[in-house]
Amino acid sequence: MSEKFRPKFHFAPRAGWMNDPNGMIRVDGAYHLFFQHDPDSTLHGPMHWGHARSTDLVNWEELPVALYPTELGTCFSGSAIETGNGELKLFYTAHQRHGDRDFQTQCLVHADRALTTFASEPGNPVVANPGIECFRDPKVIWHAGTARWIMAVTQGQSIGFYSSTDLIDWTFESAFGETEGRHSDGPWECPDLVAMRAPDGFEHWILLVGIGSGAYGHGSGGQYFLGQFDGHRFVNANTPETELWLDYGRDSYAAQTFFDRMGAAPVSIAWASNWTYARATPTQAFRGVMSLPKEMHLVETGQGLRLAQRVPASVKQAFAALAGPTGTYRQDIAVNLAVGQQTNIALFSEQAPHFIVQRISGASATIRTIRAGVTGMPDFAHDYAVDLAYPAEGPLALELYVDRGLVELGSSDGLVWITNLFFPEHPAGEVAIVTREETENA
Repeated sequence: MSEKFRPKFHFAPRAGWMNDPNGMIRVDGAYHLFFQHDPDSTLHGPMHWGHARSTDLVNWEELPVALYPTELGTCFSGSAIETGNGELKLFYTAHQRHGDRDFQTQCLVHADRALTTFASEPGNPVVANPGIECFRDPKVIWHAGTARWIMAVTQGQSIGFYSSTDLIDWTFESAFGETEGRHSDGPWECPDLVAMRAPDGFEHWILLVGIGSGAYGHGSGGQYFLGQFDGHRFVNANTPETELWLDYGRDSYAAQTFFDRMGAAPVSIAWASNWTYARATPTQAFRGVMSLPKEMHLVETGQGLRLAQRVPASVKQAFAALAGPTGTYRQDIAVNLAVGQQTNIALFSEQAPHFIVQRISGASATIRTIRAGVTGMPDFAHDYAVDLAYPAEGPLALELYVDRGLVELGSSDGLVWITNLFFPEHPAGEVAIVTREETENA
């Protein structure tokens, strides 16, 4: 099916609504992406789990719907794991409405090795509601240090941690976050907990958290915390007021990583939209798209350890193989700026720039991200800046991915990403890059 804004390399469903990625797992050489899905509407409705599969993170085959609502409720976000004996399990939040309030519990599903058949655990829910309205999005991992399964779950404005040895009986361990990072009037959502090695070989833990409103770029976004996790509690390595962002754009939310027993670098995918206007995007048969996959790495910076994200080689090669004005392309941009100069990047054959890179001083720069309004999409327009370091030697390297209006701009070797949706008149239009003095009109 052809649509003006249907991307080529960013996954989108054939039809219906899609939001959060969930149940992401790599098994037997294939990446499985489950996702929040209403197959019968392009508006958020009764949640199912959609399902897609890829062997290269480039080409995705959409499979039949995996999970359907049951008597326990609709199927909100969750995760997938592979046990030591090769069994595959899914965890999700069963969601009901009791009057004007949500009621949420955590459920277990047993899957076959091919992830084609799914059977609910007879004893569901495996984690009952402890009296919290927002209690959802279970992310389950194996914690080798304590030889137990750990579940990270949203508990309003914090993340709760539970432990289990059998995936059935769960014990509450601790909660993190009420006084840490960015908070807003909505709950934290879609946690993920990832062990990673720093360049010096020491292990650190990354806690990913979605914030439904009030994020860096306004509306929903993804923050992360870096620290230690001993199987009982998470300890932040930074001060409570430190805010770290996975993406500084308007359209990157609910990022999750693939469960992968092969021990490769974690790979994440996010929902490329924003709850402020997600229900109004001007597509036809489908609504919702995923970000490109990104490999996660820890790097040393002047501010300490930080998370860098890099697009896998297979995805870069797929973009590079395209030719002609398709509206899907990748471009490396080397920005050489004196202090006071700026580089304007205009997309889609439009005159006004969508990004302005400006060198502020010898060691600092900004990327200004600009987006015009779209009829019927409140709060879509924006104009704000992202700070970043200007390299001591050589140019500032940018990597630009454009896919039928979805734009991902990376900088600082993956430390800074800006992901934004656009709905231009000409998605296949050209890109123009112009360097000028700051005093000239942009």
